Amino acid sequence: MGLTLTDAKRQILEKLREEPRHGYALADELGKQGPTIYEHMQQLEDAGYIKGKQEGRRKVYSLTERGELTIEAQEAGEE
Repeated sequence: MGLTLTDAKRQILEKLREEPRHGYALADELGKQGPTIYEHMQQLEDAGYIKGKQEGRRKVYSLTERGELTIEAQEAGEE
């Protein structure tokens, strides 16, 4: 069973496409609670859409190739 990409998860992918970010920056930008963002990000990471890299005390997330292709496919479907 695949991951359902909700609006919140799509927004996370779109923000990470712009540049890598840590979870609290995403929560602030998207106006969501930190725990909610981290739950979505864990699901996205488990499904292979994003990857996290420890940088100091924070984990910074970026898109994987799968995440990039997913965003591109959605953009193509909107045209």
